[in-house]
Amino acid sequence: MENIFYFCQNIFIFSILKVYNSIFDFPEGLRSVVSVGTFDGVHKGHQAIIKKMTGLAKENGLVSVILTFDPHPRYALKKDDDKLKLLSTTEEKIARLENFGIDYVVVINFTPEFAKIPYEEFIKKYLAEALNAKYVVVGFDHRFGENRSGNHQKLMDAKKEYGFEVVEIQALAEGNTSISSTKIRNLIENRQIEQANKLLNYSYSISGKVVEGTRTGKKLGFPTANMFVEERFKLIPATGVYAVKVEIDGKLHQGMCNIGFNPTFDERPFSIEAHIFDFEKDIYGKNIRIYFMSFIRMEQKFASVQLLKEQLENDKKNCMEKIRELS
Repeated sequence: MENIFYFCQNIFIFSILKVYNSIFDFPEGLRSVVSVGTFDGVHKGHQAIIKKMTGLAKENGLVSVILTFDPHPRYALKKDDDKLKLLSTTEEKIARLENFGIDYVVVINFTPEFAKIPYEEFIKKYLAEALNAKYVVVGFDHRFGENRSGNHQKLMDAKKEYGFEVVEIQALAEGNTSISSTKIRNLIENRQIEQANKLLNYSYSISGKVVEGTRTGKKLGFPTANMFVEERFKLIPATGVYAVKVEIDGKLHQGMCNIGFNPTFDERPFSIEAHIFDFEKDIYGKNIRIYFMSFIRMEQKFASVQLLKEQLENDKKNCMEKIRELS
């Protein structure tokens, strides 16, 4: 099968990314190629935009700039903010953009007041004046400004006045599947991890601190690292058992992860537990990252602890086979 670059360590593009938290901190005198959006997940569709941006920047002696937002606009405007979970935190998004050679990221504090800026003012003050845009690269359905009234055509109408060119990137598809952050979220929520990873072009991951657990896994012969994910808006995959790789101190280890409630043992709280193969070090308090490779099975309640242990042995075998297949 196609060998996807699952981990950012395997993308051999290097840049020194500069990040600003205000549009007005952007250096004067630079001419830029700009794209605007949430870029949640920095998936294959976003990567097509980035490839076009970096290409134009190199060809024309410009710098590439991503203008993005924190928090996500739907949180700021309180539109289903209790339901929307994100593929990437702002820190994860910035790290991934750096892997693709972007020069600058400007993170705008998205507020209800910012949402009321008319699209004409956004084009003038942000794109033309602050960022000195010579090219504006947008996705096929990009909207901006008050009531999302700005679009590709409005940019085309303004390009002569402000001296920039507009490049629209058409929708990207994987087979018969269009690529979008929403589509990828739905796949992850429905345990279709391999399909989601293909659209992302890397393995979906979560990170957090290893915390004290019940130590039940250790008693079963399968000690686990219990992860606490601090970012409340980060999308956690659906309950079940997954083949994973676990990053600890910059090194990757094979493993399996259970997300759920451990129903064999009554009244257990929700947990994210990774059993790392052939690993015995004490990592309590460390920050680790779990990369999800494939969904293995649903979480289930077993009639006895012995049956659970037998299933865990089988899970380990299946996870090792799946990781070998996908690596």
